[in-house]
Amino acid sequence: MPWVTNEQPPSGTPVPRHRPVWIFPAIVAVVLLLAGGTVAFVLRDRWMPGGGDASPTAGPAGTGNPIVPAHTDTAPAPTTAAPATAAPTTAAAPTLPASVGAVRLDPSLDPARAPAVAAVFDKYYAAVNARDAGAALNVMDPGGSINQGDTNAVKRFSDGISTSTDDDILLLALGSDPTGHGSLQARVTFRSQQQAGKGPKGRESETCTRWDVTYSLTQPGGEYRIWGSTSASSRPC
Repeated sequence: MPWVTNEQPPSGTPVPRHRPVWIFPAIVAVVLLLAGGTVAFVLRDRWMPGGGDASPTAGPAGTGNPIVPAHTDTAPAPTTAAPATAAPTTAAAPTLPASVGAVRLDPSLDPARAPAVAAVFDKYYAAVNARDAGAALNVMDPGGSINQGDTNAVKRFSDGISTSTDDDILLLALGSDPTGHGSLQARVTFRSQQQAGKGPKGRESETCTRWDVTYSLTQPGGEYRIWGSTSASSRPC
């Protein structure tokens, strides 16, 4: 209850108003209550699970779990494409031609060497058909069956081809040379047409002959040369 005095101040004198004595303790109590609430709120916020200096992430109503972001703003690590690697190239296997010039090649021949051998015989038979003994001897080994330093041997060869025309030439087989004359043997079949009197020995009047000849080949300097024939058989056309 506020304290009240019965004394009246003189007339004309302002009556002083006295503040009730309880108001100061009340103000102090309110201040203390407000300060205590603030402290309690701060402490509750700091010591409750999930509290701290970091700002909490709001979750769905009624749950205490924070929302985990579905994605982050972190840029993905750049990917480096593997360098393109060229496919290894493989040298194409040699193929066997059907013929080299006028010389046909049997399909069973080795494509790695048969074309070079066929080229030698193409030059040889072209020279024979041209009646050019010198050109024919150029593709033969000087140390072969025809002694090119012997004038008589060269003349006999030149006379032998003087009327010959050879065609239907087939390189039939290649193999090692057991005679020791060359590095390779070549089997060749062909047809020869010549004047009567120039036919094979014992059939000199024959004008058309089928030949099956095996030649020895040398390879000086990497190029094939004809050493000469090592076996031959013939029959009339």
